Amino acid sequence: MGGQNGLILDSVCKQKFEELAFFFCESQDAAAFDYNKVKDAHKASMLFTGPKNGKFEMAAGEKLCLLLASNMLGIEPDDGQASELADDALKESLNVICGNFLTEAYGEEAVFSLTAPVIGAINDLTLIDENAVSEDMLYFEIEEQHLVVKLTVYK
Repeated sequence: MGGQNGLILDSVCKQKFEELAFFFCESQDAAAFDYNKVKDAHKASMLFTGPKNGKFEMAAGEKLCLLLASNMLGIEPDDGQASELADDALKESLNVICGNFLTEAYGEEAVFSLTAPVIGAINDLTLIDENAVSEDMLYFEIEEQHLVVKLTVYK
């Protein structure tokens, strides 16, 4: 976790996952984080433009996406609807976290345009973006599952 953005993002993630899905997130140490624990990962991403431009990415394993969908919808994780809506739950979580982070970090007066979140292939989130001014990568454990959130702010 980097500077001020990382601290704000950590707080927003914990608060919003608790509000959205009744999850308690535990921050994990980057050095000890095991990517292999993000099983059958799904990755959602979205871009934002405004006073700052950047990208949010979130990667979570299949089981966490199912738990997220089931908690958000009030259904059982083995309900077929949870499976059908697992990616949508991940995208909605990312959208809420992005919007709340931007307000917390840059104030309510700052106006941003956000792209719709999309599901994409999981690439190595640890790669450094050469066009970035800053990158913050946070690691969480939720319900014994792992989640990665990455914020990239561009020049």
